[in-house]
Amino acid sequence: MPPFRAAALPDLPPGAMLPAVLNGREIVLCNHNGSIHALDGLCPHRNGPLAQGNFLDGRLICPWHAWEFHCDTGCYDYNSAIQLQRFPVSIHDGEIYVDIADNDA
Repeated sequence: MPPFRAAALPDLPPGAMLPAVLNGREIVLCNHNGSIHALDGLCPHRNGPLAQGNFLDGRLICPWHAWEFHCDTGCYDYNSAIQLQRFPVSIHDGEIYVDIADNDA
């Protein structure tokens, strides 16, 4: 399966995050210091919508119970064995593409 177009790069400035639904899967995109990351959009705790939470200092914060995940590793702050699935990201002609067929970028 080819990568899916997720967003235009100008729509995701540093410090921002965006939701995306790619082939029926909820994804959250975030830009941490110019690096684009794509992660599972649902919190593993209670399936909270991460893109509706906060993005602060490279951490995605779930709006329901404030679980925090590092955007570069997907790891939960208090137990690194709990991780969000990460997906490979590529940028072509100012567009962000995400490969949801691959696991753990």
